Amino acid sequence: MPETDMSLPAVAPNDITSLRSKIDAIDAEITRLVAERRAYSHAVQASRLHRGGPRTELARERRIIERYAADLGPAGIALANLLLTDCRGTLPHSLAMARGVRP
Repeated sequence: MPETDMSLPAVAPNDITSLRSKIDAIDAEITRLVAERRAYSHAVQASRLHRGGPRTELARERRIIERYAADLGPAGIALANLLLTDCRGTLPHSLAMARGVRP
């Protein structure tokens, strides 16, 4: 896994609460970004389906997984797969019916 030097200072025991607060803020931002990514992904899927194309582009998904793996190592592969699965979501009923696919 690639190493990242975050250069964090030594932590005193009473600073743990402050550090956890920072982690909580990062987690909130991550969940906000995942929701935003999901919305964009659904818009792309809808556009592709309306044009008669496939819902997903596997070559693009493979590139995303490779990028996460390069940046985060094996955990990046798991994270990329989780994000891709989550962002695919389920087809809205109207789009699925138009394509003849059960949602």
